[in-house]
Amino acid sequence: MSSAPPCPTDCAARVLDAALEVFREYGYRSSIDAVAARAQVARQTIYNHFGNKETLFCTALTRAVQEVFSTLGTGDGDCRERLVRFGLTFRQRVLSPESINMHKVMVSESGRFPELAQSLYQSCYVYSRTQMADLLQCAMQQGVLRQDDPMEAANILIDMLISHDHTLLVFGGGPLDPQQELDKVNRALELFLRLYALPAAPATTDAASQ
Repeated sequence: MSSAPPCPTDCAARVLDAALEVFREYGYRSSIDAVAARAQVARQTIYNHFGNKETLFCTALTRAVQEVFSTLGTGDGDCRERLVRFGLTFRQRVLSPESINMHKVMVSESGRFPELAQSLYQSCYVYSRTQMADLLQCAMQQGVLRQDDPMEAANILIDMLISHDHTLLVFGGGPLDPQQELDKVNRALELFLRLYALPAAPATTDAASQ
């Protein structure tokens, strides 16, 4: 049996990429050996970096979520333009066949591994909505959106972006039409921004006309 190649400087990133692929394809019961083979590293290398399978699983998923939300803080344009770019990226990642399969894996394993489920809930679900809430709170403070509870606004926006289609895909529906993606994101943002629009300025009386 040939030995694994030495681990390069990007070893941890390569292991996380491989772990995400393997867990999406085969579920949480996938072995560390399968991840090591996919990443082309020694089994012990994974344990040296991550300690155990649970940490590897959580780290791989958390990293994937953080990569999606990194688009919120980058790029030019106003708040709406940034949200459009984010919405398209978010839907592409979250509604992909691989992500839908991963969601099913997480739900199916939650009863057997409740601590893992809670960890993933915090690092993926709560993290994603907290990041969105931070952006929306900044927009509220800048006078772009009306002042309100930013976390509630984040929940509403994310649900508007993906909730219906995510449920459809989890229950075996689809596939989605990629030609409709931009229209769906624009429609969700149109409704959201209408809901959180700044209050209309009070009408003023033109004394000169009286």
